[in-house]
Amino acid sequence: MSNAFSTGYGISSPTSTEPGTLISTPSTSRANSTSLSSSENFRSGPLNLTSLSTTSWRQPYASVGQFATIEPGLVVAAGPNGLFYFKRIRDHAATPWSESRPLPTEGVILNESTVSGLALHDTGLRLHLCCISGGVIHTFYLTGDNNLLPDRGNPPPLGKHRAMGKPMVVRSGYNRLSLVVPCQSGGLLHTSGSYYSFPTRWERVDYLATDLGVISGVSVTEVRTHPHDHEPELVAVCISEGQLHVVQGPFSLGGGRPPSRCKWGGKTSIRILQPGKVTGNPVLITDDNHGQAQLDLLVPSAEGGIFHFVRTHSAPNEWHMIGRVAFPQDTPPASCLSFYPRSDTRGTRELHAMVQIGGRLYHTKTTNDQLPWYNARLNPIVHPGPFFD
Repeated sequence: MSNAFSTGYGISSPTSTEPGTLISTPSTSRANSTSLSSSENFRSGPLNLTSLSTTSWRQPYASVGQFATIEPGLVVAAGPNGLFYFKRIRDHAATPWSESRPLPTEGVILNESTVSGLALHDTGLRLHLCCISGGVIHTFYLTGDNNLLPDRGNPPPLGKHRAMGKPMVVRSGYNRLSLVVPCQSGGLLHTSGSYYSFPTRWERVDYLATDLGVISGVSVTEVRTHPHDHEPELVAVCISEGQLHVVQGPFSLGGGRPPSRCKWGGKTSIRILQPGKVTGNPVLITDDNHGQAQLDLLVPSAEGGIFHFVRTHSAPNEWHMIGRVAFPQDTPPASCLSFYPRSDTRGTRELHAMVQIGGRLYHTKTTNDQLPWYNARLNPIVHPGPFFD
């Protein structure tokens, strides 16, 4: 990637004062510049530095359908021609976005028309990609040189069930992974595999939360009531008919001789009250401080914007809405959402989000602790190049 702040403009070359706004530099002939007396002095003053616009010469990103992201800034998305990725380059002061690169898949068509959801999960050993298309779960892993290879292990044993929506892959227990995805006929499908095994060998599927009917979106996180618990609980927030519901229960690690399979005993507990319907996919974030877990829940509003709820450790059955992030007027609702926490240089916890609206990605973040979304902005992610957040 070329340096976004390089100089060397030619005569009459375009510069920019705002993204996408080109201003021609006044042309000056060499003859006039050399005819000035060498004794004349130019008046000193500040340089009028401008940002370099990428819109006139960098290829924009393709239209984005479903996407998944993971720190430190990797985005995998389903576009018109298949899966592609791009990432933040954090060792540069301008933290630019890279060029997009395709992720070829073997013998299966995965694009924005066929993919209903993507999930990324980093085990520390490999980066795994889970994709839902045509009711089938496809699993891949990304190599160090960003090749996408199929996971040749046992596929998740769905049996007669068909998956839909956006999958969730979370750590459950010290050495387990849980895969949770909505079922086309209603309810949730859950299976578990070893965190360290490769290829991943998924166990028999649990079929649960059927009382909620068809679930359009789900987010799952692990919660421990004590930091040394060997069997945690899994908490899921589901969207059914535009309403938010909680499914929660213990994750049993099995045991005995021979060892029994792991199982999630999730049961529908409560409905989260909300002002209007929700859409897209919810996102659960756990801030666990020695077992005193606080959950942040963020979900797109069907009327536009994002609802932000909080559940504290002391009141596990109460979800408090602490804000509604309003989008600019006439902005459509978000269809895909991804949030992740990050601590800034002062140790303040921030929530960063990528939001898909109308085929384009946007970035936003919280701005302070007392009023988290005060002065927050939606910044479009359109081209490779500098991005200041």
